[in-house]
Amino acid sequence: MCGRNFLKCLQMFSLWALGFVLLIFGITTVCEPAGSNNNCHRKDCNGTWYDIKEATCCENRLHPGASLSCCGNEPYSPGTATCCKQQHRHTVTARVTQGLSEKVSSCCELKAYNPVNEICCQSAIIAKPSPMAECCGKDVFDRVKQLCCGSPDIKMILMRNSSHHQCCGHSQYDTETQCCCSNEKRLEVYPKISSCCLRDSTSAHLCGNETYDKNTQLCCQSTVIDKHSPNHRCCDKRAYDGEKELCCGPISDKKILTRNSPDHMCCHQGQFNSKTECCCWKDDGAEIQPRNSSCCQIKATPTVYNPHIQVCCDGCISAWKPWMDQCCGETPYGSGQCGVLCCNNTLYEDRVDGQECSEMGIPYNPAKGTICCSQFHGSPGQHCCGTEIYRPDVEICCNGHRHPKSENIHCCGVKAYNIKDPQMKCCAGTLYTLTSLHKHGGDLQCCGSTLQEPQDICCSSEEEEVIYSAKTGFRCCGHLYYNTTLWSCCAGRLRSIHEPGQGQRKMINESRVLSVNNLNKTDLCQKMHIGTVESVSQQSVVFGNVLTVHGMEAEALPFPYVLETDDRCSFPKLILGKTYFFNKVNVFTDFNHDSVLQSLHFIISKCSP
Repeated sequence: MCGRNFLKCLQMFSLWALGFVLLIFGITTVCEPAGSNNNCHRKDCNGTWYDIKEATCCENRLHPGASLSCCGNEPYSPGTATCCKQQHRHTVTARVTQGLSEKVSSCCELKAYNPVNEICCQSAIIAKPSPMAECCGKDVFDRVKQLCCGSPDIKMILMRNSSHHQCCGHSQYDTETQCCCSNEKRLEVYPKISSCCLRDSTSAHLCGNETYDKNTQLCCQSTVIDKHSPNHRCCDKRAYDGEKELCCGPISDKKILTRNSPDHMCCHQGQFNSKTECCCWKDDGAEIQPRNSSCCQIKATPTVYNPHIQVCCDGCISAWKPWMDQCCGETPYGSGQCGVLCCNNTLYEDRVDGQECSEMGIPYNPAKGTICCSQFHGSPGQHCCGTEIYRPDVEICCNGHRHPKSENIHCCGVKAYNIKDPQMKCCAGTLYTLTSLHKHGGDLQCCGSTLQEPQDICCSSEEEEVIYSAKTGFRCCGHLYYNTTLWSCCAGRLRSIHEPGQGQRKMINESRVLSVNNLNKTDLCQKMHIGTVESVSQQSVVFGNVLTVHGMEAEALPFPYVLETDDRCSFPKLILGKTYFFNKVNVFTDFNHDSVLQSLHFIISKCSP
């Protein structure tokens, strides 16, 4: 048996014992599957079991609410806020910025910002003066029209004389007629025919916008650093001696360590002797272990085996037998072998006929009962709703929660509601009722799982719906909200207003996919088309398999259906092979449902008398 199998054998025994207890006694347990589709969404929070669809647990404190995440010990909604974290040694500090979705933000230390229109320079958030803006120390400059020149500690912004000009110290030079020459550790501009230019022509290079000498300097993340020896290399924005030191750690937190010996290598933020130890990576990080440890054995060079007398399963070698034709994790077995069952890469023996694997990977006999997640029910042949069984003739199951079934009842996340009730609104799995809606008035609009306030705007693309605080001079381009003084938008793509051919007409364009869910009943039940995108050009879109849907009625249209587009830039980006609702003005998608069949069922149900 492999050296690493002790822990796995213990896990196998635990699963076997759990399966045996469930099968015989039906004792209730709670599951926590990874990536499961069986509505097992239960977790433990300091002794209290909860549904992750309805609450979140932050540092052992339970916080009710849908679609929440944790930022340290504080709950927040990634759809309307951003969590920024900073690590200093072993301490992590986290802070929430409200009003900017994590889907479109970046962090400037502990403050979130919109990188489409803003930039972070030395911990300060600054509005971009141009799309090609970059930092110059604490200031910002347009790298198309300007240069950021000087030493790392003394930077200055210069107006660029031409596109050929680059920095030479605190001044600039024309790269076509001049060179930046190192003269006694000073950078000076000379004509290209000068002896200094000819001498330094092989050593002068650009580091960001600054010229440096490769023989005596290093370029570390666009920062020029003196090269003290031929062995010096970059470690982030610092230099280290590659023979005497090591640069260890993740990209965001590199550390320079004094090398204990030539055989020492990095192990996360520490070092190990590569001849006597190994760096063993696990789910919770890395640790240094002796070379003969089981973890190091797994990481060792693959073993050669004889396929005529041996079999290799998941890196473990076992003696081969004629009936072996499959692997169950590390264990070989035969499909014709009696009394064995492979569940979740674990081989169970002494099984009786008729046993199967549950969705949780536990053996059970469906003739004796039903397993819902990891809870055993003595009634065989039942349907599961989360951990419980339910009766689909009189109940509806919404993400693992049972509700009484009645006319026009649909699911919204874990809750059920009447889709014809005007006092209810479902926004991507979050249900809003009159108690939280009466202050809004008018037609209520969803943006993702958030109900949109009158002062907000929702930008939507094929992938995302993002809510923003409305600003003068800003428009939507897909799910991005852009400053019209910096960008223009065409078919869901941002373009710099400085790009050739960008006119004022295109600068004011807005392009976004609209949501079927935000149509009121009158508009939803009007005539619209549904079809699959076959081809897109500047003047038209070709749809296939097009249906005209008018409330409860549908009619197939001849193939192909060509939709003329007067202004292609105002149309959103459309994906070939994707199905959309559309009319002559707008294109719609359905963020509330996972399939076209669900969408059509919703529309017909909503429009029925």
